Amino acid sequence: MSKAQSKSHEFGSLLQNFFLERLMQQRNASPTTIASYRDAFRLLFQFAECQHKKSAALFTLADFNAALVLNYLNFLEMERKNTVRTRNATLTAIHSFARYVAQQCPSAMSQAQQILSIPVKRYEKPLLGFLSREEVQVILNSPDDCSWVGQRDRILLAVLYNTGARVSELISIKVADVAIDRTPSIRLHGKGRKQRSVPLWKETATAVRKWIRTQNLTSEQPLLPNRLGQRMTRANVAERINIAVECATSKCKSLKNRHVSPHTFRHYAASRIMPHPWTAKQPMYLLA
Repeated sequence: MSKAQSKSHEFGSLLQNFFLERLMQQRNASPTTIASYRDAFRLLFQFAECQHKKSAALFTLADFNAALVLNYLNFLEMERKNTVRTRNATLTAIHSFARYVAQQCPSAMSQAQQILSIPVKRYEKPLLGFLSREEVQVILNSPDDCSWVGQRDRILLAVLYNTGARVSELISIKVADVAIDRTPSIRLHGKGRKQRSVPLWKETATAVRKWIRTQNLTSEQPLLPNRLGQRMTRANVAERINIAVECATSKCKSLKNRHVSPHTFRHYAASRIMPHPWTAKQPMYLLA
């Protein structure tokens, strides 16, 4: 083995042990966290190969430095147009690995400290808009229920509206998480392995029950599958919501030029937690 191959093997072993030992065994990190960290490093290696002609197979510990990390973060913001929030999440993953490197390789302490000195970027949180009950109803009814995709999208929107779930929680729902007997509810798997059970309204429960029955979904299948029967992605959910809003805009002019994201539904659900005395019966549950 050449000297270059030996150094790349050292970095590869560190990264592998970071995921297998530190994240999975010692910290028992959630699958969502592991997937997020994995994607952060996958994009880092793609960036290094494209910008610096450095193959991932030849990546060494010396290549993992503050200059590369800063260029990578700038690339995420300027070229990929990622938000500052995404940039900071990526930096969190890199910081975690840098701390592991500092512990395992004292000779790389200074290099790791330089990476750890890169601060997260402050940003202003945008003011979330709101939807009226009428606007929400038009969006919920916009998917074409004559097609499989339209039927799936109606269930997606109904569950999102009913539960106020995060997108990660929504796409993680399995049929086994749905109780549609005496007290209909859905069990959501949130951040930090937290779980909560959210009651379903009668209309939502009826629609979900029919969807599971007509699609012959088994307990371990996702409640909201894609065309291949696999879990939907975050991007897929955002795309389907955009399509629903575009369709609804022709019937509800107030939706024109409005930005409606998955989190908009969560924000709307939060506004219903403590109902006014003159409103109809509203669900009273906490959005953790």
